[in-house]
Order: sequence, then C-alpha cells, then structure tokens
Amino acid sequence: MPNTRADMVKALRSGGGEETIYLRMMNAETAGVTGMVRRLVFLKELFASLLLVGVLSGCALSPQNVTLAPDVKPAASSVKLSGPITVTVYDERLTPWLGTRGGVYNDSNRIGVANNLQDAVRTSVERALQELGMQTVSSSESPQFQIYIDTLSYRVPTSSYVSKVDLKASVRVIAREGSEFYQGGYAAEDNRRVLKAPSDEENAQMINDILSKAIGRAFEDPGLMRFMARL
Repeated sequence: MPNTRADMVKALRSGGGEETIYLRMMNAETAGVTGMVRRLVFLKELFASLLLVGVLSGCALSPQNVTLAPDVKPAASSVKLSGPITVTVYDERLTPWLGTRGGVYNDSNRIGVANNLQDAVRTSVERALQELGMQTVSSSESPQFQIYIDTLSYRVPTSSYVSKVDLKASVRVIAREGSEFYQGGYAAEDNRRVLKAPSDEENAQMINDILSKAIGRAFEDPGLMRFMARL
C-alpha cells in the first residue's frame, strides 16, 4: 500500500481510481496520526514513571547517628562566678532515639546519637562554667551542678515528602551545696520549613542548635546565677 503522497500520485498515474487513491491517502494519514498519538502516550507514561522513581529515591532516607556537640555560650550579663564545681549529667529521655527522618521508609530511618550524650553535654556545660570563672572538678565534696536531659526530639509530619522539621529539647538543672539547692527547668522548640529532606549535616546542626539553646537558657536564669554566685 502506498504510504506517501508521491506514492499515491504514482498509483494514480498507473491507473488507480480517484476513490481508491483517496481512501489510501486517508488510511496512511490516519496511521501516521495514530502512531504519533501512541508515541506521545508512551513518552507521557515514561516521564511519569521516571518522576515517580525520582520522588521515591529522594524520600528514601537512610538512618542516621548524630554526633552531639552542644555549644553553650553564657549570656553577656551573667555574673562572674568562682570556686570549684562538679558537673553531672543524667539522661532521662524515654527513648534513645531522637526521632525518624520521614519519607517513604519512615519506620526504618531513625535518628540516634553517635557519641555519649552525657559526656557531650558535660563538656559543654563545664566550658561555660569555666568561662564564668569556676573551676570544674570531680568531687562529691564540692558544690554540684546537675543537669537532667528530659527531652531531645526530632519530628517530621507523616508523609512521603519532608516539608517541615519540629525540634524540641528540655532540661532540668539542680545546683546544690549541702542542704541548699536551686532547681529550674528550661526548654527550647523550633519549627523549620524545608524544601527537601535535610542532609545529615543539616540535621546534626539543627539538633545541636536546639540542645544548645535549651541548656543556654539555664545560664540566662537570674535566680540560678545568683545562687551560683553564693557558692
């Protein structure tokens, strides 16, 4: 069967009737349009499949263990302190996990702590107390600075696409000398909108920031600082 107009003309010259030639031309053009439609449908399905694969792979997040290194900066208005102090940190969280990273495998991509949480917090608190003038020691006879970590959490909405991260940290501090003590609770929260799931480095930064902020609020407490100044 002729497939082009040139073929049709050639057939006409060889004796084919006008009606026959016209039908052949219509069939050829219809076949061409049908093939084009099929190709367009195929390309559309291919593009949708590739897009789905890209979305799924972008949301398939691996588990993570965050190295905690809070950076507590005493407020500029904090009083100058002196004398020895012993810092003790207690991990009072209900779970060792901070949360999950979200995405399509939300149940298996937990966020944990790579190092020792208590050691990391103690190092940061000792450094802050030293900046205020105290000498950190390890003795049950010296004044005590006890910090209890009650909450450290990382939450994302239940969805295959991560668009927001909710962070929370809360601590309690007890400063004690003999029978006298001062107790305070301090917390910090942050809700961050994100265009895509945060990287390992971004998560570590956010988690350290929220923990630093909660602990730092203890050093902004005038009552605690006044008590510490009497030690």
